[in-house]
Amino acid sequence: VTGLRHVEMCESIHLKLTSRDDVVVALKCIFEANCKPPSVAPFTLDMRGNRVLAYDCLCVSYFLSCYPVSQLEMSVCRMGDKGAEMLVKHISNEVTSSLLLELVGLSWNDLTAVGMEDVMKIVRTSSATLRVLDVSGNRTGDGMVSVITEHLQHNNVLTKLDVG
Repeated sequence: VTGLRHVEMCESIHLKLTSRDDVVVALKCIFEANCKPPSVAPFTLDMRGNRVLAYDCLCVSYFLSCYPVSQLEMSVCRMGDKGAEMLVKHISNEVTSSLLLELVGLSWNDLTAVGMEDVMKIVRTSSATLRVLDVSGNRTGDGMVSVITEHLQHNNVLTKLDVG
């Protein structure tokens, strides 16, 4: 994180955040380094296994709206429906050039059908780039497969969908 003042020379930036505090510190460093698109390389945001609060998800949402992120891995974060709601707070309903997600991992997050509807906002706005979507292990019920399929109908690049 300390080398972020020179990110314009990188092909990509992988942020593996190993604790809740890392989320706030990393995002603060990125903002302070004044990294702005399009000079910033795509980010991989890996928060897998961290317990996140709704506020953390709100920070990630703002980050997604400002910076190019190719991979968002937030599996086993136990964000719940409130976290999913905050995760999409700053994401427009329209496809935007800054939302270039290729991989979204949100498995085992205690999401119900309500939270999954919020996640579908990410799916819709990433329809041109989203290749992998993992929402397995959530409490969404059998009906969510058809809802997810409906939101993916304009996606021609998806190669892996895990809802099991």
